[in-house]
Amino acid sequence: MISKKIIKKIHLWLGLSSGLVVCLLCLSGALFVFAEEIMHAYNKNNLEVKVEKERLSVDELVATYKSQFPEERYFWINTYNNAARSFDVVSGVMKEGSSMPTLKLTFINPYTGQIIAEDMKSINFFFLVAHFHSQLLLGDVGLWIIRIASLIFLIEIIFGLILWWPRSKNEARSAFKPKYPASKKRMNHDFHRVYGFYVCWILLISVTTGLVMSFDWIEKPIVAAFGGHPELVGQELPKADYRKNKGFKSLQYIYEQFEKTSPKGYKLALMALESDTLTSQYILLDKDDRFLHLYGDNQIIDRYTGKQLDKPLIAMFEKNQDIFEASLDIHMGSIGGLPTQILALMIGLFGASMPVTGFYIWWGRRNKKNRKTSNL
Repeated sequence: MISKKIIKKIHLWLGLSSGLVVCLLCLSGALFVFAEEIMHAYNKNNLEVKVEKERLSVDELVATYKSQFPEERYFWINTYNNAARSFDVVSGVMKEGSSMPTLKLTFINPYTGQIIAEDMKSINFFFLVAHFHSQLLLGDVGLWIIRIASLIFLIEIIFGLILWWPRSKNEARSAFKPKYPASKKRMNHDFHRVYGFYVCWILLISVTTGLVMSFDWIEKPIVAAFGGHPELVGQELPKADYRKNKGFKSLQYIYEQFEKTSPKGYKLALMALESDTLTSQYILLDKDDRFLHLYGDNQIIDRYTGKQLDKPLIAMFEKNQDIFEASLDIHMGSIGGLPTQILALMIGLFGASMPVTGFYIWWGRRNKKNRKTSNL
């Protein structure tokens, strides 16, 4: 069994090596918790339209949008079953010298096809925050830095719990509650050690759910544990079979089926087709308060029938998707609404403080040792 002395050294050097990245990771995660709410507040004047007799078809709206912005890369259109709600298109504007498109959120009046407003500020701010959180804006290199730092953070939390565990009744008396009144040095120590003990359990869940989205070898056992199908993780989704001389259903037909069966306050995101000849249409049914959220009730629609693809593997893929979606909601704190979002924000900020308070504990002990050595 590894002694606490060795664990303490590992805990220290892992923390020093990854502390900055972990701090940035937690801060960016905390910043993203209320992304959708902030985007809705920023665009509050663009969300409602005057209710008229009949909406244009979704196909007409998409065609109108593409004709007005032919140089943009169209990603998807969010449609709503709220009669007073504007529709919105998420697209990308390619800029010279850039390999990544600048995102744009365009609000459309579904009754007239008129462009209400365009938002490139809030959507790109949170797009950058999300990519900073997952890749540090460094592409594949940043992705692996985040992955390694997250694994280290997981080990740090576990080792921290081992180091915290009281060895005697005297230690137990101070392990569960901070000393008060106390010096700044003692307050920093208690913040890291005592409050860290209570928060680390939630941090463990947050880091683990983040790793589920990063590594197949972590996602597979989690999927299996919750009744999913690990053999399908990372596999390509099934497609509808090609049928000669049979036409496709319109986007409007798919939308009408959604409007008949979905409760009020929901949206249907119709994803862009890479080719007009593709036999499947990907859609997302979700609450109407999320522009960018691409997980929820994901479905594959058979374009020949306009209905959900009927293949044996579909239910298995959907079960995996439900588990992945739950992991994402837990990670973002959105699983329980506002209370868990506030908790996720606080946990993110606390997680960012852990490397800082840990560094000051190490620095204080280091200076103490140096002073003792200089006095000899």
